[in-house]
Parts: sequence; C-alpha cells; structure tokens
Amino acid sequence: MIQRQEFPQVGYNYQLILKHILEHTAKMRPEGEIVYRDHFRENYAQLYERCQRLSNALKGLDVKEGSKVICFEWNTHRFLETYFAVPCMGAMLHMGNPLLTPEQISYLINRAEDDVVIFNKDFTSIIESISDKLTTVKHYIILADDEKLPKTALHPISEYEALLRAASPEYEYPDLNENTVASLSNTTGTTGDPKICFFTHRDHVMHTLIWSNMLLGFSGERGLDPRRDIIIQLVPMFHAHGWGIPYIATFLGCKQVYSGRFDPKIFLEMLKKEKHPGQGGYMACVATMLNMIISHPEVEQYKEYFNGLIYEGGGMRLNTILAKKAKELGMDICSGWGMTEAYPKVGLQYLKPHMFDWPEDKKIEFLSGTGIAPPFVEQRVIDEQGNDVAKNGKEVGEVVLRAPWLTMGYYKDAEKSKELWRDGWMHTGDMATIDKEESVLIIDRSKDVVKSGGEWISTLTLENLINMHPKVQEVVVFAAQSEKWGERPVVLLVPKDEYKGKISEAELKEHMTQYVKEGKILKWWIPERFIFVDQIPRTSVGKFDKKAIRLTYGGVLEGKEG
Repeated sequence: MIQRQEFPQVGYNYQLILKHILEHTAKMRPEGEIVYRDHFRENYAQLYERCQRLSNALKGLDVKEGSKVICFEWNTHRFLETYFAVPCMGAMLHMGNPLLTPEQISYLINRAEDDVVIFNKDFTSIIESISDKLTTVKHYIILADDEKLPKTALHPISEYEALLRAASPEYEYPDLNENTVASLSNTTGTTGDPKICFFTHRDHVMHTLIWSNMLLGFSGERGLDPRRDIIIQLVPMFHAHGWGIPYIATFLGCKQVYSGRFDPKIFLEMLKKEKHPGQGGYMACVATMLNMIISHPEVEQYKEYFNGLIYEGGGMRLNTILAKKAKELGMDICSGWGMTEAYPKVGLQYLKPHMFDWPEDKKIEFLSGTGIAPPFVEQRVIDEQGNDVAKNGKEVGEVVLRAPWLTMGYYKDAEKSKELWRDGWMHTGDMATIDKEESVLIIDRSKDVVKSGGEWISTLTLENLINMHPKVQEVVVFAAQSEKWGERPVVLLVPKDEYKGKISEAELKEHMTQYVKEGKILKWWIPERFIFVDQIPRTSVGKFDKKAIRLTYGGVLEGKEG
C-alpha cells in the first residue's frame, strides 16, 4: 500500500509495438518512397493505407488476434506490407522460405497451424503439391505482378490486389501488449526437421531501435543519413526477417528499393535508376550475391553509382578479396552476423577511433571479421566448462548470447528450447575466438552444415539419402570451398567391398535425383563431387572427423587438397 501511494501507476503504459513504427513514419515522412522494380512505386502514406486495407481483407477471411499467416514471397512492397499488416492486427506473420523442400514446407505449415497461405505465383506448383497434406489452412492468397490468378485447383483462393481494392482503407490497430508474439521464423532443418522461432512486438522494436542506431553511426566509415540516403533490400525477406532491414528502413523513413527475386543485372539497373552518384545508401547480402554483382561483365558501367554505398556482409567472415573489390568499386564495407534464433543480428564489425589511421589493408582485414556486440547485446566466448576463453584471438570456444530480442525458445519444443538456453545464455553452436577489441571471429559451424549461396544444406539429410544406395558402405558429406557459391557439398564415400571400382559418380547423382522428384531435397542440394576412399577419418570416439576432412579435402573444388 505504501509503495502504491508513493509511486502511483496512473500514467499511460506505453507499449513497444510495431504499429507505432508504421504510424509515426506515415505521419512524419508521408512522401518517402518505396520502389519495387518498374512495377510499383508508393510512399509511406500509401503504405499505411495499403496495410490497413490488407488487415481488413484478412479480417474478412477470419484472421484475428492469435491467427497465423504464412507468406512465401520475393523482396517486394507486398512483403513489406505483410510485415506490418499481419502483426499490427494481433496476428502472427510466419516467414515462409520457398527454398526449403516441399516436405519441410508442409511440415512447418502444419506445425505452426497456419490459417492463411500468401504466396507468389512463382510458387504455385510447390503449394499445389502439398495442399492435400495441409491440415489447418483455410484460404490462399496469390501475389502476382500482373494481378492475375493462375489456373489452379487451390481453393478458396484470392488475388492480393483485388482483396486490397475491395477492403476498407481504415483499420484501427489495437493497443497490443508488447509481449504479444508478432512473427514466426524458421531454422533451415540442418539437424532434423526445421525448428520455429518466435518473436514478440517488443523483440522487433528493440532490434529495430538498436540496429538503426548502429546503421546511422557505426556502419562503414560514416554511417547512413536517412533523410538523404536509400536502403536496398537484397537479403531475402523470408530469411531471418530480412536481417531486420524492412523494419529499420521504415523506422528511419528512408527511400526503400526492392528488386524482387535477386538478379545482378536488375539490381544494377535499379541502382542506376534510383540512386544518383553523389547519394549515400546501404545494402546487405551474403557474399555469394556480392560476388555475382562484382563479377557481372557490365559492372564497370555502373561504377559511379556504387560511390557512397555501404555494403554489409553476413556470415562467419567477409571474404577479404571480395571486400577489396567492393572498395575498388567505391563501396564502404562492414560485416555483421547473427542467426535465426537471434532475430537475426547480434554483431557488427566496425572501426573504433584508434583504427581510423590504420593502413587500408589492415582496416579491410579487421572489417572482414565477424562482429562486435552493440549496446544491449552480451556476447561471450566460453570453453566446455562455461568459462570465458582468453581474449587473445587464438583460444577457441562457443559463442553464447543475451539480448532483448532473442527467441525465448522453439515453438512447441520445450526440450530443444532448454538445449538452446542453458545457464541463462543462448548457445549458438558457433565456435569462435575473441580479441581485446571484443571482436568475435567465427571459425566453424558446430552443426557441420553447408552454406551454399547463402542457404543452408543439411549434411545429415544428404548422408541418409546417399546411404540408401545399395552399393554404399558408409558416407560423409562436408562443406568444400567454392569460389562461386561460398560452399558446396562434397562426399567422401566408401563402397561395399563387392562394388569397389564398380560404382560411379553419375549413378550416385542419378540416385539423388529421385529424392528431388519426391520433394525430399532440392536440385541444388545434389553434391558437387563424390570422392571414393577406402576409409573415412574418425575421431577417437568413432565419429567422422569432419574437421580433419575439411582440412584435407576442403579445397578440392578449387584444385587444392591438403
């Protein structure tokens, strides 16, 4: 009673919810532009209206607080609209990754109990192939640049723009509790079935606030000026919330540029059209995409438009050769890192004041590291006993995290949630060093997955399927370096004794093709090489020694073997 009298709680309890980002920007920067290729151009006032129309349309389909809507889309203004319209009405936006296998997609939709499936027309055949397995879906919505419904047996189905035109332009977004779940984001099933992470409105807003601050003052040499500069969305928006960039760009009121499905030529043309040579900008993407841009035969014709553009790489480490090429084109560089469970971002590699006068090569080497924790992120590297390793850039340990936007667990999976969160820290499974600058350098993925072109490939899945071939005795799949894709899967295989010398790479690839047809894997998951050996290196406890295998065979695709 005494405390209530001393500290009366009579003020408005302001909640950190996504509607405040959308409504503020629509009011303060109504003329700010959002561009999707040559197909669509809107401003923030129109974005706000279209979000309200979408919310009303979904309400008409019986979407309400607590409902789940999954979206499979390229980088477009439509996906940006779902980023706000779904969670702002109290429903949950489920990020649908169309690059998973059909089997994984149906598993995720059923596990999340999604009510509505929104999908780009490009993915019609995928959704049709699994529709008879979906147990909770009540309605389908097609996204199409030509605004036409394709011929399909899916039912009931609507076209996105037709729904918006028929809906009211006014929707009063509720004052939700900030701990309301706003989105679901999937891991990529590298160690079994994909897991589903969940994030609240507060998680979204906190991530947006901190990473907007980092973008303004710490990305590249000077940071971004949101009143003058542009943001280009290259990271797929279905992957880890597009690294949070759609929310950051909207919060800052920047001009946003969306290029749809990534194509380096289309990107270059949009860069030329939407950014003038003296203007600043920001883009983030995996190294594979940057390499496709830099290696484009016409890139020199667009060189003046790269000037002032901040590039942020993601992953274990930014390739220094690519970083130098980016600098030669006129780009500023930095490197960030994260994971699906971390929303995604938890680190950014940036120069501190005492580094400003370093030689250029030394700057690039440092900026190509994994990342330094921003405010409100606690980042440690620990040994097997849970003790911090020495900050000498040499001792290796596991990265563990705390931050106000990390998933609190896995949806419907209490046991794996406990594995993720141990002793009050999120265990990433990433092995790294840390130095006196608090800069982390990830040196290995403990889960032994292959990251090809920015997407994960499960070695366990491939091993299981290859082992089904009748001539195979044992097999191990590992990541080999690839100049084009970053990594590609390569196989070490021991044939059964009676088939030694009587098994070929061609028949093994044909064997894997049947699983593509069955929807168990994607075509680009088929291993690049099959190497026949008499035995596979093992650890002292009998497990395959993938570290030793990578040391010996990791450069095989580039003509190098240890």
